[in-house]
Amino acid sequence: MVLDKNKIVRLFFISTGLLIYFYFFNPKSEMHRVVSPAATTDRTMVPLSKTNAANPLVFTPFRVALQGEEKDITVENEFLKVVLSTKGGTIKRVVLKQYKDKNGEALVLLDEQSSHMGISFPYENLPVDTKDLYFQTQASPVYKLKEAEQAKIVFRLELNGAQYLEQSFTFSGTSYQINYDWHAVGMERYLNSTTQANFHWNIAMKSLETDAKADTSRSTVQYYLLDETFDKLKESSTEVEKKHITVPIKWVSLKQRFFSSAIVAADSFKLGDLRMEPSVSPNITKSVALSLTLSDKDKAAGHGQFVLFFGPNDYKILKKITKGFEQNIPLGWAIVRWVNKGLIIPLFYFLEKYFSNYGLIIFLLVFIIKLLLAPLAYSSFISMAKMKVLKPELDKIKEKYKYDLQQERIQQAAFCRELGINPLSGCIPALLQMPILLAMFNFFPHAIALRQASFWWANDLSTYDSIMTLPFTIPFYGNHVSLFTLLMALSSIFSNQSGPKEGPMKVLSYTMPFVFMLVLNTFPAGLSFYYCISNVMTFLQQKFINYWVDTDGIKEKLMARQQNAKQGGAKLSFQSRVASAIEANNKKKK
Repeated sequence: MVLDKNKIVRLFFISTGLLIYFYFFNPKSEMHRVVSPAATTDRTMVPLSKTNAANPLVFTPFRVALQGEEKDITVENEFLKVVLSTKGGTIKRVVLKQYKDKNGEALVLLDEQSSHMGISFPYENLPVDTKDLYFQTQASPVYKLKEAEQAKIVFRLELNGAQYLEQSFTFSGTSYQINYDWHAVGMERYLNSTTQANFHWNIAMKSLETDAKADTSRSTVQYYLLDETFDKLKESSTEVEKKHITVPIKWVSLKQRFFSSAIVAADSFKLGDLRMEPSVSPNITKSVALSLTLSDKDKAAGHGQFVLFFGPNDYKILKKITKGFEQNIPLGWAIVRWVNKGLIIPLFYFLEKYFSNYGLIIFLLVFIIKLLLAPLAYSSFISMAKMKVLKPELDKIKEKYKYDLQQERIQQAAFCRELGINPLSGCIPALLQMPILLAMFNFFPHAIALRQASFWWANDLSTYDSIMTLPFTIPFYGNHVSLFTLLMALSSIFSNQSGPKEGPMKVLSYTMPFVFMLVLNTFPAGLSFYYCISNVMTFLQQKFINYWVDTDGIKEKLMARQQNAKQGGAKLSFQSRVASAIEANNKKKK
């Protein structure tokens, strides 16, 4: 068949088009590495065929890290057992060896299901996240450190001979801290002072305590700014909490009731976005997402240094981490915090050195504090005894001016002043003891030493001691009965009746024990036990003072002083002169 000129031209263009299509658009065959079962015993091989074909990073230099072997490295010291992974070059699992969870098993603070952390930065408007990439390491599979021993685990993501990113973790034998560094070489195009690079950390905080409600209500995100300002997200919120921080940040802590996971910057984080939401799962307290912008200084240097902390909320330990880090333990507002720092915590640690029974430690804590407050208690008792002696006379004044409340108060005040008595002197010592009372309300719920410490029938002094579960819930009280709380209320009533109580104080002596019974029923057994022992010691203290104080002698002295004042032997006080002037003025008006 003879082809005309037009057919030949058409065939030429068709052939050329097919050649161009198959050369540029036909997918190339992939080479698959065959891995024997024996070679995959302790590691996972992710073949290229299983990577996300739609991942835009396959067209970038980072495509070399989209596949690789996931290898685990375990580092163990006295306090921690940490598993790191080449997937992301980061921490995969943290176990606190000195503690147990609510089921009595090893306390896993975080694992690969609950925590993901890494650094993200842009590559030509594409997001690069280290947690999705595979790193290489020359580290051994297992490290067991003792005392002063150290181990440095280095993960490297190498793009080519001149470009690589390293993440390193340095451990010591006796520390809850891990030094975390990142180092970029030849990557100024991606990591510089103008790019937006962030440290990301998403974590679901595990429920670790028997009292899950208390654990949840005390779980939050806390942070400390470079200007030494401390703040936190609202713990009690049932809504999503968000915070955008526009000033440099020194550290951020994911704080639970007794444990914390935190990152501390050697320099600072430039900005921060914090997000916390309540969890619907009974095994999770709060879910948190952190996005912390790396400082311009670190990005320009291509190197950043941080400290990761995974450990207990122990005041002595936290105070050594960095400035302000002990504020992870809420010790109350100004005066109460000072009492906790200056008296309660040092005294508790001192007793801990010599005694291992925490019931005995609490008993001795009460005894020592009662000795320190004995002068105030004595002053308060004497003042109330004087008011009890004067009660008949005060009642007469009340009867005389029962239709004139203002005049009644003026006359009673004048009568007390003439005898050298301040009606409020009995309340002042009690008010001075209030900071210690409030300090205990902040100390005991956060005392990790009491966690899972048993005493008598209480299995755990850090939570309530339930001797009976009710089939219903009583408002403000709960659905259980705490025996220590009942004993505290009964001892409070008994103690209050041993001392002289008049007026409002007598009413309070009956109502306050009932209020405390409602409030403390869900508080730690250690706190209820403390107040129970305190009430018993107060009762004994009042009996002792009452035995040595001569109330008849007090009455004789007061009457003698009153008689002396009437005869002009003593000058009238300023209040008495004011009362007399008012009375004279009233007579003129009549």
